[in-house]
Amino acid sequence: SEPYLTIAVAHTGRNAGVTFAEVNLKLIWDVIATIKVGRTGYAYVVNRQGRLIAHPDISLVLRNTDLSRLPQVAAALASPERRSTSEPSASVAADATGQAMLSASAPIRRLGWLVFVELSLAEALAPLYTTVSQTVSLLLGGLGLSAVAGLLLTRRMVGPIRRLQDG
Repeated sequence: SEPYLTIAVAHTGRNAGVTFAEVNLKLIWDVIATIKVGRTGYAYVVNRQGRLIAHPDISLVLRNTDLSRLPQVAAALASPERRSTSEPSASVAADATGQAMLSASAPIRRLGWLVFVELSLAEALAPLYTTVSQTVSLLLGGLGLSAVAGLLLTRRMVGPIRRLQDG
């Protein structure tokens, strides 16, 4: 019912053997589950092979889910120079359900793990769409106001000129 990670270290020499420990990944899950990104966003952690280590839906971790087929995970795992730096990277890709997501990742160098934070593309771009629609509305309102002002000023100027012409 809880995910574990087995770590083994081989010893050589006179007292050769193997030391191993089982680490409860529930503590990592607690941290990942508390990360909130917008309304629909979430974070997850994968290992070097693309296997899920931590996810808000713990059942996916317990099923030993392989996310290496996702484009964002495959790209992050394929670039060793990016893994060697701690710089995050972002991309637009589909999640496991096929929904378009804005995905950002950052490596955990010592463990060789990658942390991903994903937010639905619609939610990520909503502020941009709002800003564009407000800008277009202001632009159209400004054009309309300038057209009305232009007509009023034209009538005020043309009236005296016509009276002069008639005179």
